[in-house]
Amino acid sequence: MEVETRHLRCFLAVADTLHFGRAAEQLHLAQPAVSRSVRQLERELGVDLLRRTTRSVSLTPAGEVYAQRARAVTDRLVEAAVAARATADGRSGTLRLGVTGSATYGFLPALARAAATAMPDVSLQVRTEMLTPEQEQALLDDRLDVGVLRLPTASPELDHVVVARERLVAALPADHALAGPGESPVRLADLSDDAFITYADGTGSVVLRTVLDACQDAGFVPRRAHQVTETSTTVALVAAGLGVALVPESAAALSLDGVVFRTVDSARRLDLALAWPADRPRPVVTRLLEALHAQGLVHPDPSPRPDAVEEIA
Repeated sequence: MEVETRHLRCFLAVADTLHFGRAAEQLHLAQPAVSRSVRQLERELGVDLLRRTTRSVSLTPAGEVYAQRARAVTDRLVEAAVAARATADGRSGTLRLGVTGSATYGFLPALARAAATAMPDVSLQVRTEMLTPEQEQALLDDRLDVGVLRLPTASPELDHVVVARERLVAALPADHALAGPGESPVRLADLSDDAFITYADGTGSVVLRTVLDACQDAGFVPRRAHQVTETSTTVALVAAGLGVALVPESAAALSLDGVVFRTVDSARRLDLALAWPADRPRPVVTRLLEALHAQGLVHPDPSPRPDAVEEIA
């Protein structure tokens, strides 16, 4: 049995007003059309819903029960329509977010606050410690809606906007000779004899490539004693005294006993960006970008060329 929603609306209007004329006015329909719809509904159900006389209209016992249940159905339909519109314009739903390691400690809290303020009915599903290649693939496979990743990206199918431009900093064990207080940057060349903790080969890490290039600029190849896949692990091993590391400055928010962060003299910079599929940005992503712009969390400078990490002279 299929009941059309227009028949439900007509019946409920008559049930509320107990008058075909007033129900027709309420629905902006002609009275005969309302009467026909109710008759069609009764035939479909095989029961009389209304008692009709020349002077009055009243509900039958079956009509009273049906009106109660039908109102619940139409209320749910209204709720569904509201929810659908809210999702279509990005005001509700779920935002699947991928975040690179160091951004978890620096940029993610600001993003989450902006999203909560602008989109309180949107639920964040966050995956952290995702390197750029992993995020790119997840975005292209529709497993993420937006990624917070390091530029450059390899895929022309992604759009992006820069949200931070970071320096490299040295993470040093607290007892390291260069870990003392000082305003001058540490000379990277002075770390040439140290054991380094880096991201692992084969991960496609933008940070790893930038670190190796920075060391090459300083005239040495780092002795890589430990290779890891997470920023938090990198800092933890530095705290254990197993080596030094070069990390994006936002990683300094991950403060552990036994680690000191110092600026270095490298001209290398790392761009942090929001990326999303260019051909299918979800409305919730558009809302997020608007919120980040409103909060001043989008970097005003243009992003660097996609084929190289920027060097600052």
